[in-house]
Amino acid sequence: MGIKGATQKRRSEPREVRRIQLIMAAIDSISKRGFSDTTLSHVTETAQVSHGVANYHFKTKAALYDAALGFLAREHYENWVGYYERAEQSPAHRLSAIIRADFDKNICTHERLTVWFAFWGQAKYRPNYLKIHNKYDNERYETIHGLCVELIATGAYPDLDAERAARSIEALSDGAWLSLMLYPDDANRDTYCADCLDALGRFFPSHFPVLN
Repeated sequence: MGIKGATQKRRSEPREVRRIQLIMAAIDSISKRGFSDTTLSHVTETAQVSHGVANYHFKTKAALYDAALGFLAREHYENWVGYYERAEQSPAHRLSAIIRADFDKNICTHERLTVWFAFWGQAKYRPNYLKIHNKYDNERYETIHGLCVELIATGAYPDLDAERAARSIEALSDGAWLSLMLYPDDANRDTYCADCLDALGRFFPSHFPVLN
């Protein structure tokens, strides 16, 4: 990198740092207060920046919320893709990896789960939230569906429909996330992860359990 490139990088880094600070502060506030009670003052105080800095990066609170959801969606996407790519190259191991990714200690936190459900609760009234979410999540469904097709083809499951199985498998993690958010003292993420992996064996008994 030349001198000019290094200088430009140094100038851009603080801006990106402040932007991420604001996004993380918004996530923190939403997890504690919800959408309706979160104010720009809450966000700027947590991020330790001025209102002017916040307005520079996000012209409206709606834009900040879009960025926060985009951050979470991208984080979740990169996490499951990483698990998928590191797994053994068999459909069973890769499907298991996608499920385990949902219970990663950095992803499956009470704060993040609370914010995810806050966004999903608003999706009916803010279609842009679904657009942001689906930008990343559609690929996950298509991957799960493709793995189900492979498993059905190699496991002699004549009565199993790949699309129905894929939808049900996606719902496993969503249901576990909801339970973890609502009843955090009843079970932990490792237990719910094990429950979801056990359910895969109900769909594909010839392939599961797999060695992790």
